[in-house]
Amino acid sequence: MNIEALTAKAKILIRRTPSDVFTAFVDASAMSKFWFTRKDNGLVEGESVTWFIGNGADATSFDIFVKELNFPNKLVVEWENGDEHTQVTWIFEETKLGDTVLTIEETGFTGSSDGILERALDSTGGFNQVIVAAKAFIEYDIALNLVADHA
Repeated sequence: MNIEALTAKAKILIRRTPSDVFTAFVDASAMSKFWFTRKDNGLVEGESVTWFIGNGADATSFDIFVKELNFPNKLVVEWENGDEHTQVTWIFEETKLGDTVLTIEETGFTGSSDGILERALDSTGGFNQVIVAAKAFIEYDIALNLVADHA
């Protein structure tokens, strides 16, 4: 196995249109209900925004750079993951019934084999929580508070 090519990946069916699912990740107020807190006016290709872990004044923040915004099919950002910058890609595939298969994949892990494996596994677990929270919010308008409750 080529550990340098290891990726973090999560995939789920969301019973809403790709435009609905895409919008939930791009719109700050929507995404803040199921993932990171955002205070921006939406994502814009070629621009950076700040995302927060939590809502308080002491919330940890990190910047993301929007590399590609292709409504309603693809979103690509670069963000900090530990001491490195990795790329996260969202693919929104429409099913025959008009629903969405959402895939999130993070690439570009660097460092030691053990470090790459640890970060890829951690991101895979995190993305699986995110897609479940997104599904609950987008399909049922339920906020699971997974980020706030992550132990």
